[in-house]
Order: sequence, then C-alpha cells, then structure tokens
Amino acid sequence: MNTLSTSLLDPTVRPQVVDALVQLAETEVSGKKGISGTMLKTALAGARKAPGGGVGRAANALLPGVARALDPHFEAKGEQPFGAYLADPARSSQVADELLAVADARARSVEGNPLGKVYGSFRGRAKEHVVAALPGLGATLERFVR
Repeated sequence: MNTLSTSLLDPTVRPQVVDALVQLAETEVSGKKGISGTMLKTALAGARKAPGGGVGRAANALLPGVARALDPHFEAKGEQPFGAYLADPARSSQVADELLAVADARARSVEGNPLGKVYGSFRGRAKEHVVAALPGLGATLERFVR
C-alpha cells in the first residue's frame, strides 16, 4: 500500500488533490459565522484575486509538508475513516499543531507575501479552525490513496 504522501504527491494525482483542497477550503470558510467568519471569507476572497491563483498555489505549496505530517496518522488509522481518526478528540489537537507547524514554516519562508500577512493575523485562532476542518481534510485526502 502506498503512503499518504506518495499517493498525494504523485504528479498525475497532485493537481486533483490541490483542486479538492481548494474546494474544501471554500466549503469550510463558507460555513463560518461571526466576525472571524467574515474575516476568513474576506481573506479567502482576497486570496482568490491574488495573481497566479493564490489559493491553489498555497495549497500546492503546503501539500508536501501536510502530506508528510499526516503520513504517520494515516498509517495508524487502521480500518477507520481517516477523517474520523483525525477528528478524535484524543489526537485532533496534536494533529492541528502539526499541520499549523507546516503552515508556520511556509509563512516564514515567503517574506513580504500578502497572504503570509493575512495568515499571521489569523494564526492566534487558527487551531480551532484546523480542528474543525480535520474530518473534511481526512475524508478529502483519503479519496486519493490507491
């Protein structure tokens, strides 16, 4: 069986994974309410307008690190659906921290990038949003493992 990262980063599959992650981001953000929801929707709208497909470009850039961070979790999930495994309260906080570490490293590497500045403004509350997105993320990524 392939690892999660091997499957997701396969050049013939990766564009489909990126498209699915963009769709997941759109779905997750559209369901957000309140002030933070409005801010996330505004940030996503700005990212859509960024030159070169900002959201897809960001998803593509983050994918290798995300896939590698999730590899051990995918191997440990057993027969249960990956989204349910990730969302388990016993591990969701740890998984969110691992994914945010990938995003933090990426944000540090793109000095002067407006999306990096937006990320910085949301970072303090990002963990709760990542935890909420784990079921969808796991289900989305699992579809691409062959």
